[in-house]
Amino acid sequence: MIGKYAKLKNGWVLRGWIGAPMTVASLTSGDVRQLNQKEFYVAKSCDGKTDFDSLAFLYEHQSLLDVLIKEGIAEECQEGNSIESYQQYRKAHNPFLTGIHWCVTGRCNLNCRHCYMESPSGRYNELPFDNMAKLIEQFDRANVLRVSLTGGEPFLRKDIMDIIRLLAKKKLWLSHICTNGLLITQDHLKEIKRIGFSPSFQISFDGIDAHDYMRGVEGIESEVIEGIRRVHAAGFSVIVATSIDQMNIGRLDDTYELIKGLGVRAWRIARPHKLGNWRGTTTGLSLDEMAKACAPLLGHWIRDNKPFYIELAGFYRGGQASKSGMSSCDPLYESRNPDEEERPEYTPDSYDCVSCRERPNLLPDGTLVPCPGYVDSVMQSRMPNLLHEDLSTVWTKSFLREIADLKKKDLLTNSECISCEMFKVCGAGCRASALMETGDLMAKDPVACEMWKRGFKKYFQELARMTT
Repeated sequence: MIGKYAKLKNGWVLRGWIGAPMTVASLTSGDVRQLNQKEFYVAKSCDGKTDFDSLAFLYEHQSLLDVLIKEGIAEECQEGNSIESYQQYRKAHNPFLTGIHWCVTGRCNLNCRHCYMESPSGRYNELPFDNMAKLIEQFDRANVLRVSLTGGEPFLRKDIMDIIRLLAKKKLWLSHICTNGLLITQDHLKEIKRIGFSPSFQISFDGIDAHDYMRGVEGIESEVIEGIRRVHAAGFSVIVATSIDQMNIGRLDDTYELIKGLGVRAWRIARPHKLGNWRGTTTGLSLDEMAKACAPLLGHWIRDNKPFYIELAGFYRGGQASKSGMSSCDPLYESRNPDEEERPEYTPDSYDCVSCRERPNLLPDGTLVPCPGYVDSVMQSRMPNLLHEDLSTVWTKSFLREIADLKKKDLLTNSECISCEMFKVCGAGCRASALMETGDLMAKDPVACEMWKRGFKKYFQELARMTT
């Protein structure tokens, strides 16, 4: 080979945004790295046409190339073995935006007691395919890297595969699909693979002998379990999401044994949000009730050598899968969602919510909100709608942007939080939770406050260390 040529590996792209003008990103894993000028010069030269043995490249450039190759971002190649057009550098006229969590329909085939979107009522309905295609065009212009799909129930859409094919055409990576698991067929799974995607599937399952009650339809529990097995057998990662209240919390131990045998990647357990159908429900759980049920579960999980990633109702999260690229507000997990012992400490200059700054939630009617916690809130009417405004524009300047740009110091007008020794780990909690619980976006999050001040967090951390 005469000369030295390299190219970005398949799936890696060069992108830029306002505030992050030089970035290399993996569509498949979600890994995003901001580059300095020299690193960007080298990465941009990984095009299969530029000779690294030429006088334009110094020893330090060669060293930076070696790093890109070692880390699996680039590879040596023959001259002329160029990168694909989608990998070439492209800058968007909006701030950093890695993903969209997209509710593609407000319709559902179930009648869940805790549906925050009130899907059984058809409140948000769904847009026709032409509108969906225009939204995907907006994603593309804003340099969105990854899209997750949810509903309602996304597989109720007859054109769901057309939507997925269009995402593939635009090189927007399908990272996750959230579903109730009842409508997924072998044909769906085969076609998704043929298209070239390998999304994780988050499937809702609320417990042995309890799922039908929570989901409002009799006789579906065994079908959902079979759906989980079908998706796993097809080679896709499965995350099981379990919502708990007083009626099903007693089934957690038996449900754990089932989950352990299903080969799932992760299990999320959470209380329903006080939104939509759940408003006014009287079977909600206190923190004491949840802790009493989750503590022995943590012990079983650790003694079983952590068979999957776990989230225990806000008390604890961790597991080996946390290192392999899972995302929380997508809504699954990512490397930004580490084990409990690896949580970063907050400072006044920390952004209030990293997920809301990078992965907003798009509702079926085109309304863009920071995350699902803002749905059915007093703030929803102030949010932009992408049927009337462009994503790049509203992601640059809008009420939504103001929320995304909030820093922890903006919340410290609350005197209790200013003087609280827990602030560095609590950070005044979650804005969506504060809004749900108090009606005030800038208030402290009373749920997070109680968790930390009453020692629930410390108790679960110590329990995990003692059990190991």
